[in-house]
Amino acid sequence: MKKPMLPVVIHRQRKHEAERAIQDLEKRGYEVVFPLTEIHKDGKKFKTDSYNRKIFMENTFASVWVAKLRRKATS
Repeated sequence: MKKPMLPVVIHRQRKHEAERAIQDLEKRGYEVVFPLTEIHKDGKKFKTDSYNRKIFMENTFASVWVAKLRRKATS
């Protein structure tokens, strides 16, 4: 019984790094299933005071570049 081919998901902080990883995998026989997309995340930072209460410090922002690839079917 053959093992199903799972897709490869690329996560990178910078766009040029993600593009380089995609090009490398395409040379090795992969095809893009989900195109390169930037995903944003928002959050909040808290600290605790002496009474163990949470005190808001700042808003945080992060983004990541994501793409999904799979191996090309060989016949």
